[in-house]
Amino acid sequence: KYLRPGFDFALGHAIEEAGEFLAAAGKTLRWGPDSVNPELPVEQQEPNLDWLLRELHDLDGALRRLSDEIETERQREPN
Repeated sequence: KYLRPGFDFALGHAIEEAGEFLAAAGKTLRWGPDSVNPELPVEQQEPNLDWLLRELHDLDGALRRLSDEIETERQREPN
């Protein structure tokens, strides 16, 4: 709902999602796939593996959007 059109925004979104994925991956490696963030309220806690998968799906969506924007940019370029 907050997505804006254009290559720059798609690239920025992909970078942001990549960072979130990397954070989840790092925590999963450091603390294990079944560990949860004890600083979150209990109702917001999820196992690291679930967090990692959620961030992977978000990153996948952002990369697909970026790919679409790259194709749009290519079509605008003169041949």
